[in-house]
Amino acid sequence: MRASLTRAAAAVALLAVAACAASPDRTTELARIDQRAGYRYVTIDANGPKSVDKAAVLMSFSGGGTRAAALADGALRALAETEVGSANNQVPLASQIDVISSVSGGSVTSAYFALYGIDGLGNLEQNFLKRDIVGALAGRTFFNPGAWFQPRIDILSSYLDQNVFQGKTYQDLIAAEAPGRSRRPYVILNAADMATGGVFSFTQDQFDLICGDLAKLKVADAVSASAAFPVALSALTLRNHAPCAAQTAAAANPVSGWTTSDGAPAPVRIVNDRAADAAAGVAYPKAENLARFRRGTVALTYLNRDGDKKYVQLLDGGIADNLGLTQPFRLLTSPNESPSFLNQLNTGRVNKVLLVVVNARGESDKKFGESPTPPGVTDMLLTSIGTPIDGTSFQFLGQLDQLLDDRFKPKSIVLVDFDLIADRACRSYFHNMATSWTLPPRQVDDLIALGKAMVLQSPRYQAMVAALGGRVPPARPTVEEICARARLGS
Repeated sequence: MRASLTRAAAAVALLAVAACAASPDRTTELARIDQRAGYRYVTIDANGPKSVDKAAVLMSFSGGGTRAAALADGALRALAETEVGSANNQVPLASQIDVISSVSGGSVTSAYFALYGIDGLGNLEQNFLKRDIVGALAGRTFFNPGAWFQPRIDILSSYLDQNVFQGKTYQDLIAAEAPGRSRRPYVILNAADMATGGVFSFTQDQFDLICGDLAKLKVADAVSASAAFPVALSALTLRNHAPCAAQTAAAANPVSGWTTSDGAPAPVRIVNDRAADAAAGVAYPKAENLARFRRGTVALTYLNRDGDKKYVQLLDGGIADNLGLTQPFRLLTSPNESPSFLNQLNTGRVNKVLLVVVNARGESDKKFGESPTPPGVTDMLLTSIGTPIDGTSFQFLGQLDQLLDDRFKPKSIVLVDFDLIADRACRSYFHNMATSWTLPPRQVDDLIALGKAMVLQSPRYQAMVAALGGRVPPARPTVEEICARARLGS
């Protein structure tokens, strides 16, 4: 979350000239709520069934600009080069991924992988990672007077739409007939809702609440919302069409997953999450259901029952969860989510889980403890945003690690994180890479290589791959070789 003072100031200056005018309506009202259609896990799973049984494979990609996107790209390449399955049916592990959950910079890579699959991994370098995105956005701002009257988020979204995602919408992620890629994984791009402070995920389940048709939304809009860093970019605005006829009809259909609660339509999962014992005017949720009760309470606001949530304002997903772990946590621990890997565990469909967590968190080289002078405003702002998020994210990861130990055998959480680099100088080299949309090509190469090597060298990863009937290829280069190259500056 921390950027250098120069980079942060430059990013704000480049985009600040754009106006904060009203955003166009990006959502189309949903005609019908159907749990078997739209961008949902069941749709993706049906279009691209897995060939490796009884294993759930999940990944999460953190924020951090191009640094995060490149590190995530490397981790995906590790899974793409790992073959698993029976002796006569070996497939890339990357083709078996169930879910990728991402925020901010990591969302560029996850969305690109969702669209173009394993074959598209190499193209991301040329189409995004090694491009001067900051310069391109500056050019669009200064040399196009029309951009001066656009919301700042639209400048990023239009660039991504034209140069990275080629106009693709979520319908392109759903279409089973799309050539050149497998239909997996189910990618969950996450932003932060300014009103609730919680995670807003770009899934049809979430869009059912605002009666929006996610299939018609541009992928670039979702990625831009996930990466809308405060001040430098304006929020991305979505029109809330709730309450609507589709929700009323769903509540009248017993198989829709909706019901009537307090006289209004609501998803059954929200009603279940908010289950509580009422006494003397107070609702008392069960102790183990506190988090789900809060989640259900927030979800109810999107139904717009009071008419005060006509729009949803979204910022960088890293504000709410910089590791992108909120959704994986829910899917692994809640019986009310889709997919519920907890339900799959209980019914025998799954008994193993692999969770690869890619954390591109930076750590600036500012030595606040060496000077009696208080830090400047920018340093204080970035630290106040980043430090609490980092602390919460690691606590979240620790809780998830302990929880999965009791449920999945085997369980492998593979962490790709600069903190794990043994060499201090090398660790500092990666930590101090700028949180920017533009990095030197050599840094991009080093990040890709590091993400790949840290996955392939992980003993936990190797053990899980062996349990899946595969073998991990050697890391070339290794982390030690990457660090040696970094020290030499070659």
